[in-house]
Amino acid sequence: MDGFYVGGSSPPLPSQLFHNWGLESIESVSEVSWMQKRAATMEGTLLRYGSGSCHVAFTSGKHLRHVLVVGGLTDGLMATRYVGPLAAAVDRCGWCLTQTLLSSSHHGYGTSSLDRDAEELSMLLHHLRKERMANEVVVVGHSTGCQDAVRLAAVAVGDGRPDGLVLQAPVSDRECFEQREDAQEFLQLARERMEQGEEEAIMPREADACGAPMTAKRFLSLYDKGGDDDMFSSDLTDEELEERLGHLDDLPTLMVLSEKDEFVKPGLDAAEHGARLASAAGRRSRAEVIQGGDHSLKDHTRNLVDVVVRWLNWHFP
Repeated sequence: MDGFYVGGSSPPLPSQLFHNWGLESIESVSEVSWMQKRAATMEGTLLRYGSGSCHVAFTSGKHLRHVLVVGGLTDGLMATRYVGPLAAAVDRCGWCLTQTLLSSSHHGYGTSSLDRDAEELSMLLHHLRKERMANEVVVVGHSTGCQDAVRLAAVAVGDGRPDGLVLQAPVSDRECFEQREDAQEFLQLARERMEQGEEEAIMPREADACGAPMTAKRFLSLYDKGGDDDMFSSDLTDEELEERLGHLDDLPTLMVLSEKDEFVKPGLDAAEHGARLASAAGRRSRAEVIQGGDHSLKDHTRNLVDVVVRWLNWHFP
């Protein structure tokens, strides 16, 4: 494991890092104005990477290395506030930032799957390498997009496999769902439908917090113990975590956890959990905790950019 760092325990400070990367102008404006300037609009190239209407991506920058952002449930383009600022920062370091839509984007996640997401992401990576001559692609997953990134690394081969991963907010959808009073009721309904051979049957709308149409199979993938999406739960043993993450051993992997993530199990220590995840993912993984950060780091944009660019410069000089 390359190392484990908590919050700002490893110098230099964020402002010094931005200065060192050639982003001197950032130091002359406030955090709020900087975020607004970078997050409100983005310029780039809209491209189609497959035959489906959802197979659309947006690339900012004209470099041969790509940071590919994959959002979580209900997300699409510009999934988080840090996307724009991150694009500006990596551009100065010789990277494009690419965002993508998938079949599971917005409210499509309930009728999709991790395997379909991985297939579409692999298509996009092939397109970037063939049509845009990308020589390195690092996938940045946000929230449930972390599961997509992990699955992609497991099943993709050749040009379809990423060169590194950043997992921002790798949380357990299951442990979050289990906090609901009606969790067991809906889990039992989904299991019954699976037993009856009705895996594609749509669950009641109230079963999903966002009201998305969701099949029984996808529901159990997200919310049942041992489901396809159950990769980061705190109650998994070290062996179970390694079964799910151990294939990342050959990939540089950064896990960015938030100290005050509102979607994690109450009382979970982010530093301890991050250390377990990084250990399970192997020798080239490390974890960092953003002190005070929430799930999407909406008020800690600069901290996230700091961590990611520092890591990119270290692993991909």
